[in-house]
Order: sequence, then structure tokens, then C-alpha cells
Amino acid sequence: MTNPPRVPKGINPHIPNAARMYDYYLGGKDNFAADRAAAEKIMALGPSREICLANRRFLGRAVRQVAGLGIDQFIDLGTGLPNQNNGARGRPARSTRTRTSSTSTTTPW
Repeated sequence: MTNPPRVPKGINPHIPNAARMYDYYLGGKDNFAADRAAAEKIMALGPSREICLANRRFLGRAVRQVAGLGIDQFIDLGTGLPNQNNGARGRPARSTRTRTSSTSTTTPW
């Protein structure tokens, strides 16, 4: 995988970032070589990728469950990057609405 074609202002692609590492664990494209290298070192210690994927599956099930009970608005706090299969993408129907929010200054995507 290569680095994204442009590096946003204020981002140092040579310093790993937890949000971009998480993106890598989930199979995303918004990460740099330093993020991938750090993530690989963490994965050598245990099932970190599997934990991240299980977390996303749980989020999807939880969103579908409460939507099935009539909840049609969601707030996704601290979302950082628009990661793969995030809460907004896990919405069960077009009639649901999701507001995302992040205070991350290191991931301005």
C-alpha cells in the first residue's frame, strides 16, 4: 500500500497516529507507512486487528438493534477518520440520521 497522494497541512506522515493505525487495522486507505509499521508491531504482540474488527461488528449490530427499536438518530462522537464500516455506514435505513463529531487535530480528513 502506498501513502495517500496528498498530505494535509499539519500532518506528519512519519509519526504514527492511533486513528490512522485503526484505519489500517480495518483495511482503510487513509494511513501512512509509519502508521502501518507501528500497527504491524502491535499486531505482532496480539490480536489487535481482530479486536478492532470485532469492535466494528459490535457497533454495526448495536446500531441495527436500536434502530429496529425505533431510534432513528445517532451521534458518533470522536470519530476521527471516516473509517471503514463506521456507525454512519452501519445505519440500517435511509430514514436514520447520524451526526459525527471529532476534535482530532491530527486527522483533518
